[in-house]
Amino acid sequence: MKIKFIIQGKNDPTNIYVFLSAGYRKEFKRKTGKTINPKKWDVEENAPKGRTEDIKNLRVDLEDLAIFITRVFNKDEPTGIEITGNWLQSQIDLFNGKTTLIDLDILTAYIQKYIDEAPYKQNAKKELGLSNGRVQNLKLFKNTILKYEKDVFKEKSILIKDINLQFLEKYKMWMFGKGYSTNYVGKNIANFRTICRDAFKNDIETSIQVKNFKGISESREPEDIITLNEYEQDDIKKAVLLREALINARKWLLLGCLIGQRAGDLLNITEKNIKEIAGVKIIELKQQKTGKLVAIPLLPEALEVLKDGFPYKTSLSRFNEYIKDVCQIAGIDKPTKARIKEKKGQPHKKDIFPKWQVVSSHVCRRSFATNFYGRIPTPILMNITAHGTERMFLSYIGKTTYDNAFQMVEYFNKLVPKPKEAPTMEVIRNTGTKK
Repeated sequence: MKIKFIIQGKNDPTNIYVFLSAGYRKEFKRKTGKTINPKKWDVEENAPKGRTEDIKNLRVDLEDLAIFITRVFNKDEPTGIEITGNWLQSQIDLFNGKTTLIDLDILTAYIQKYIDEAPYKQNAKKELGLSNGRVQNLKLFKNTILKYEKDVFKEKSILIKDINLQFLEKYKMWMFGKGYSTNYVGKNIANFRTICRDAFKNDIETSIQVKNFKGISESREPEDIITLNEYEQDDIKKAVLLREALINARKWLLLGCLIGQRAGDLLNITEKNIKEIAGVKIIELKQQKTGKLVAIPLLPEALEVLKDGFPYKTSLSRFNEYIKDVCQIAGIDKPTKARIKEKKGQPHKKDIFPKWQVVSSHVCRRSFATNFYGRIPTPILMNITAHGTERMFLSYIGKTTYDNAFQMVEYFNKLVPKPKEAPTMEVIRNTGTKK
């Protein structure tokens, strides 16, 4: 371990930095909080030069700082404490008598605390325990923050108290510059709001602007919404599949397109969920996200999918992987504009892809809603798909309120009987002969 002091720039005064070399690829530089006239700095000795009282005191302060850092390093490093730029900054702050930050002042530390407490947090259903999907979202959020710290803050930790509207604006611009989707940026902003509000409840210093944090979202163009129409589903049924895993995934995919549930609910269905009421077979389940109990009638097409037995359980990641293979074999390769990401937490890439490549578990619920729109009353569809408002539902399938209006006109045209034609008078000549 080596320590030396350096200056940068020629301004008067200029900052004095401490440079710590702690091994291979472990070199860190931080401001000491001290300044000096560059003309009074000995570049070869890496120390102040001169005999004035101020210079002597400065030299002693820097020597004491070096001794302090060395002593803490020799204590921390053997115990496995990671030596980083943040560690170095903490030692400088301690030496200068600044208030020591507690871990929970640091954004990433508080996010981890929130994740650790997930089983005890209240969810959207007013019950204890965040869903697995919510926890995964928070983990991705933390990873994105770590990338931001590395890219913009030179690995310096972000403090919760520094998160304000100006910070969010810069963060949004960084995310858009990296290619993240509008919806993912919006989720990050919502996570900032959640974390800061929770931190405030725990007496962590936060910005007074937290209440003004507004999320953002994008409305997808219809061509960006991926669905499988009935012809494509028919091609999937007819596809020759040789692997059992793909045959099983096909069952889940086709069933999902006919019952309209989120993948988390779909893949947890078993034969125990199938009931019969008044001679009609239904699937009854409690939706994870909403907590609603829903009953979905099994259409003849769904019963056909299940005639050879119920599909066996598979993971969401495997399902997403296998249905791409299924669709590729079925020839679902229409050029499709979409956003995809190669790895979790990575920015989306928008381009034209063969359709099978952009199919994912979302296609089940969206296909159901799209294909049955106009054939089943919208409120019934919304009850099955668990959309809270008609606006959300129409946006989900790429429709507008005008589409809904036209649908209603067609519906009323079927209900209103056509007016009977008015009777017409005819003049009938008397063709009889006079007697």
